[in-house]
Formats: sequence, C-alpha cells, structure tokens
Amino acid sequence: MMLFFRHIVVSAQRLIRIPLYPPHVFALQSKTDPHNTTNDCHFPNPLLPTMRLAVTIAAWCAKVATAMSVPNDVNVLGYPSFDVPSFPLNGLTLATKHTMASALETTGMISLREVPGFQAARRRYLQAAADCATSNPVDFDQLLSKTLMDGTIRRTLSINMNGVHDAIADRCPEFATSHAQYTTVVNHATAKFAAALDSINDDLTADHLLPIVHEGHHLDHFHAYSNTGSETSKTETSAPLSLELHADAGLMIIMAKPLFFARAEGGVRSVENPNEKQAGLVIQVDGNLVRPDLKDDELYLMVGEGLRLWGNFGFHFHPVVHGMVMPKEADASVVRAFAGRMLLLPSTKKMTNTGLTFGAYLNATTRYLKHESGVESAMSLACPVGRVLQASDESCTLGLWEPDEGSTATKEQCMRQCNIWGHPSDAKKCVAMKCKKVGEVPGGGNDCWMMCLPHLTPDQCPPPGEET
Repeated sequence: MMLFFRHIVVSAQRLIRIPLYPPHVFALQSKTDPHNTTNDCHFPNPLLPTMRLAVTIAAWCAKVATAMSVPNDVNVLGYPSFDVPSFPLNGLTLATKHTMASALETTGMISLREVPGFQAARRRYLQAAADCATSNPVDFDQLLSKTLMDGTIRRTLSINMNGVHDAIADRCPEFATSHAQYTTVVNHATAKFAAALDSINDDLTADHLLPIVHEGHHLDHFHAYSNTGSETSKTETSAPLSLELHADAGLMIIMAKPLFFARAEGGVRSVENPNEKQAGLVIQVDGNLVRPDLKDDELYLMVGEGLRLWGNFGFHFHPVVHGMVMPKEADASVVRAFAGRMLLLPSTKKMTNTGLTFGAYLNATTRYLKHESGVESAMSLACPVGRVLQASDESCTLGLWEPDEGSTATKEQCMRQCNIWGHPSDAKKCVAMKCKKVGEVPGGGNDCWMMCLPHLTPDQCPPPGEET
C-alpha cells in the first residue's frame, strides 16, 4: 500500500521557541561547544529558564544548514571508503573499551565482530523479511511504502518490543521466527556492548546504558529498497542521495550490512550487490561524506541524537549524519534488504532536553506530526536548533477506511489517502473522496522512528558574516 507522506517544511522566516537569556549570555552568534561535533547551532541549557522568546532562526543556523546540505552534482564516485573501527565482542580489554568509547565520541560509528551466531541469523532474517515485504501488498496494512527523493521505493515492516504483530506473523511466519532468532543475537551483543561502556564510565551522576538496553522502548525496522524499473530511475537524477542526510532522533542504531535479493517464483533468491563500491550507506566524518566499508560478519552501531540530548550518559557521543544511495543498476525485481534496531528510552524515563517522560514524548511526537496544537514547545527541543523532526515513514497509526455511500473510490484508495496526515489538504481529499473510518488496525498501527533533518538551505541561512 503506497502512502505519500508530506514532509513538514519550515521556511527561513518561521519562528521557533528558544530560552530567554540575559543579554550577556545570549549573543547574535553561535556558541561553540568543544563536545558538540554535530554542527548544530548551539545554545546554553534549554531547560534552565521557563520563559520563551520567539526569534528568527537565520542568525544561528548556519552550521547545521551547511553541514547537512548536499549539492545536486555530488557524484557517489567521489565518496572515499571509510574503515569503521571494529572491536571483538568477547575480547574487550580495558584499553579497547576506552578506544571504543573514543570512536563513538569522534566518528560516532563502530562495529562488533565475532558475535556468536550473527552471520547465519542475519542472512535468514533478511531473506525472510525480504520475502515478506515483497509479497502481495493487497490487504497488508502493516507494510508501509514510501517513494524516496530519487524515486526509490522503500517498503517497511516495523516491530516494537512486544514482538511481531499477529497480522504479520500470520502472513509471514518465517519472518516472525527468524526475527526472534536475530533479535536474540542482537540483544546479547548490545547488552555486552552497553556493559562494557558502563564499566569505564567514571561519571557517578550518569545514566548507565545497560538498564536502558534491557528496558527501553526499542523499535526494529526492516526496509526493502527497490528501483521503479523506469528508464529515468536508472539514470542520474537531481537527487544525489536516495535517503537524504539526517541524524536519527533515537539513542543508537544497531544494524547489519544489507543483503540483496531478487523476487522469484516461490520467494526471493540471493543476488550480488550490483554496485558494491559506488552505492550504499554514506556518513559524514569531519564534514566530509564517506562510504563505510561494511562487512558481512560484523554488527554496526551508529550514534543518534538521543545519546547527546536526552540525558547524561557519561560520554560526549557524536551523532552520525548519514544517508543512502540506492544502486540504480539494480533491476526493479531486486531489493536492498536492511534491518535496524533503534535503541530508545524506557517509557517512564525523563528526558533532559524536553522535560517529558519518553512515553509522553512519543505521544507528543505523534500529535506534532499530525499538526495538533499544544506540543510545539516540546518538539522544538526534540532536535537540535536548525533541524526539524520528521517521520521516517508515512504513518504511525493506521485507520481502517472504506468507501462510503456515493463514493467512487476503492477500499485501497481510501486506505492510502486517509492514512496520510502530514498536511491538511490530504485530510480534505479524504473527505472529498467520501471515505469513512470503520476502525483501526488491531493492536495499534505501525511505529516509526524519527529523523532530524535540516529545514533551511545555505541560501536561506548563510554562514556568519555573509548574511544579507
């Protein structure tokens, strides 16, 4: 089912809420924090004052707008390879633990190798997930679909900590079984990683990571990326990336190297990556885009904004700005199979930057993306200044819609249109189509993790000294 999510666009003139500070503290220039390596515009602690002052963002946002914009003529051939710092899961000495922490504070990305059972569990899970996601989408409400900026199609299956949704498990039993096996392996590795960092954390006021790993409201996503098959999709488009540069609004992504599969009769079959050296994940390191050299037998961890903003975890973690290039050489029958887990806080944990419990933040996030009132102040703190919160998929709550009396729309058309809530015009179109809501997906809709994206371009927000 194709849902077209309308991104929230904020112009250069839109006002945001920031803390009111005395003149000697607050100046019309960005302050540099030596531990703030994500190029966002920086202000003092946003939770100290309670008053808010509405000001234009343009004077402060130059760093993030410049850092996260990509010129249209960027060629993936120009992305140098990057060796991800790798550490043995069962051989972490005191020295390697400190080296691992240092890597997370500089580039923000590491890998764990020698993870028991990982490679076999990864292959089985990705193949079963690809098979499920490429099956007949009719009446498969839990399968989200989105067209990315370059025309790439992304189909998504989302699983929270309660496990695979019953409707998905009934439709794709092998997916449910392999997901359980894969997550057992990932859970073990993530817990050992968290315990290793906790063991060298000398900040007595910091939150430990291991309890969060055990109790967090984590989210698993499977993405199946594919080309449309049209001639234009196989040529260079105006979009240099398939998935735009962003930093995830979560604690950390736990992921494996993607695999490629081709649709075939009776399921999917494994195929080679059609462009191993010139497509795939790209990350920002020292202001430059690089292509991490991913390995089949290693588990990868990438820092999100949450480890820097949501609490004190004892380290100066570096959120990873990243994007993705889909190989255009791939036939439309080929899917790029990606699995990731977003580590999130427990629902009852209070966030430092918003003052909300994480459960309340999730509710506010959903209402914010639905353009409901009363949550703007919390959401202005959800991302660093200069970025805007967006959903990575089109819908987090799926209603059951069908044609009402006098409607010429089909059930599928009603389901597609009326589950889009990113823009008021979409709701009006649902009404015009004479669709009626008859219920919701049992057990709730699809969760989605959030991304922090820039909402101003360098032209809208010039570097200091170049303002007009």
